[in-house]
Amino acid sequence: MDLIAGEARNNRTVVLDAYEKDGSRESREIEPYSVRPGKEQPRLMFFCLERNDWRSVLLGNIVSATPTGRSFAPRYPVEL
Repeated sequence: MDLIAGEARNNRTVVLDAYEKDGSRESREIEPYSVRPGKEQPRLMFFCLERNDWRSVLLGNIVSATPTGRSFAPRYPVEL
C-alpha cells in the first residue's frame, strides 16, 4: 500500500495485480485514489484505464503493484 499511496500522491499510475471476486487473478493499469471502509475489509478505490471506469478491490486481494512512471490528471482529489 505504501508504494500505491506514494504513486497516487505523485499522480502516477500503477499496474495492479489482484484477485477478482471469482478467484481469478488480473493485472490492470490504474489511477489510485483512496481507501474506503468495507464490510469485510478496506477497499482501494481506483479508475481502471482498461475498462475506462471506476473500480475497487479489497486490500487483502492485492498481490502486487508496479509503478509505471506515467502521470495522470486526477479526476477528483487523491486521498491517499
